[in-house]
Amino acid sequence: MFTFYMYLAPIVAGVLIGLNWLLAKSNPNIDKAGPFECGFTSYQQSRAAFSVAFILVAILFLPFDLEISSILPYVTSAYNNGLYGLIILIIFLMMLVIAFILEIQLKVLKIERSYDKDRSDSNYYDYK
Repeated sequence: MFTFYMYLAPIVAGVLIGLNWLLAKSNPNIDKAGPFECGFTSYQQSRAAFSVAFILVAILFLPFDLEISSILPYVTSAYNNGLYGLIILIIFLMMLVIAFILEIQLKVLKIERSYDKDRSDSNYYDYK
């Protein structure tokens, strides 16, 4: 039965794409070919630079987001893992908590920074 669906799904997809290509009207114009941003035409350059703080938060989000996919195998087989699997999971979570506490202590997540030219030392950025 699975083999039947393996052959049927690409055939149905190809037939539907072919019907769309044959029956759809095509009348391209400048409005359809141009960039579309939030329902209105873009009058300025849309390739603005992102703030470094935004990129930093995005990079810091990745390990904590991937943490969920790392915990999922334990959750699905918790009865088979036993106490050993639970201890490994707790060690993994404690490492993530320690990393998050370290990020807070280093003020990595402070986004608002002001430049202070009057300082003579190397701390040019004053965290608010």
